[in-house]
Amino acid sequence: MTLKVWKQELRLPFLILPLIFVLIGVSMAWKDGFLNPVHAILTIVGVLMLHASVNVLNDYFDYKNGIDISTTPTPFSGGSRILPEKLLTPKSVLSAGLLFLMIGSIIGIYLLSLFSFPIILITILILSIFSVIAYSSILARFGIGELFIGLNFGPLLMVGTYMIQSGSFVLNATLIEPFLVGLIVGILTAGIVYINEFPDTLADKSKGRMHLVARMGKETASKFFVYLIMSAYILVIIGVLVNILPIFTLISLLLIPKMRGVFKILKANYDKINELIPAMGNNILATIWTGITLLIAYLTWGIILIGF
Repeated sequence: MTLKVWKQELRLPFLILPLIFVLIGVSMAWKDGFLNPVHAILTIVGVLMLHASVNVLNDYFDYKNGIDISTTPTPFSGGSRILPEKLLTPKSVLSAGLLFLMIGSIIGIYLLSLFSFPIILITILILSIFSVIAYSSILARFGIGELFIGLNFGPLLMVGTYMIQSGSFVLNATLIEPFLVGLIVGILTAGIVYINEFPDTLADKSKGRMHLVARMGKETASKFFVYLIMSAYILVIIGVLVNILPIFTLISLLLIPKMRGVFKILKANYDKINELIPAMGNNILATIWTGITLLIAYLTWGIILIGF
């Protein structure tokens, strides 16, 4: 029972995304001739620890400020319900969140030490730790939570992974590709948080959490979501046209029809909680599969360039 509760608290399915994104960064470096399996594993574990930390700490802070008690839970929003249902104690959840944060931070500091503490990697780690700690209490309240999520799961993660693999920490033209791919997956990840905010908007506003949906209003926010998500796929096309991304990345466009289904549901049901559930679920699946198609594209391109 306890193991099942902790799986629910950690929101294990959501950990798939950072795993895929790190693997994209590693495969991108591999096709350029860089591969360090040990550093790749450390990066994966460190990133997963930080993501688990933000999941758990977000649950703790939302419970303490009363947001989770006021929300109508869905499979994708409203918190894990672990604390309101008293399946775990607040102290144990807080302790777990801090433990994951500590492990992720230690791994990050160890990687920094291997490369003599480069400034850019220090900056990425500090921003990541700050985002974990400040998401619920600061970032989400001022409408910049989505931005930091997009940056951390996007350009910062992708560029950081690529740098760790290459061992080079100089800002140059080789980082344009990981930055662009990071921007693409970062936008889609921010979109997951964005659409999941719709059911919780009233509860969030009542507790002072003024995220983008709360600030724009649900109707306007539902229209903006279309432009937000489509910008990611447009960046794929632009990246291929200007010869930054390999042509195989165009297979990610196969997910556009699934995203269109999400748009239609959101547009018609932006103020209806139960009717939004399929849109939230399909949005997560489409984002995961977009990441998988990008990973396949880079593995394929790597095999063509350097072989097995």
